[in-house]
Amino acid sequence: MIFAKAKTPIFGLLGSIFAAIALPTVAQETPLPSAAPISPLSWKRAVPLHDGRTLVSDGAIALDAELVKPASKPSQALGEAGVKIIEGQLSAELPDEFAFSDLTRRGNFYAAPNGLTLSPIYIDYLRRTLPEARLRLRMKGLMEPVVIVFDGKAVGLLMPIKAPNPQP
Repeated sequence: MIFAKAKTPIFGLLGSIFAAIALPTVAQETPLPSAAPISPLSWKRAVPLHDGRTLVSDGAIALDAELVKPASKPSQALGEAGVKIIEGQLSAELPDEFAFSDLTRRGNFYAAPNGLTLSPIYIDYLRRTLPEARLRLRMKGLMEPVVIVFDGKAVGLLMPIKAPNPQP
């Protein structure tokens, strides 16, 4: 397996919430996809939204459980304060939106048109799980979570990563 040094997801406004969902807070080696079969994500927390939906999270990504259909719902749930923050991010008016086709490969990572770095583990997972033509990403800045949009509806959040040597 190939490894690249990368810091864990960047912590902005939602950093503490994603930390509560299970994100580590120190730099670590992030395994990158190889030709070997890719295992499914390990869902650790449920995020029960007030609109009746439930997101599942592994700590770096949170997605609508109805779309990803986890084998089992995580037994740990995020608290009310965290749910309100995540709902606020999902409903925020964000200035930048782009399609998956706008992502470019930069070394072992994906880069958004504005330079934001994203993990191939999650981008490739989304491409395998949902029709790419119906997926979009919205963001405000390089230090904030990216909203995952499917058929025009916010269905999840993804934390960006800080690449060790970002390319222009």
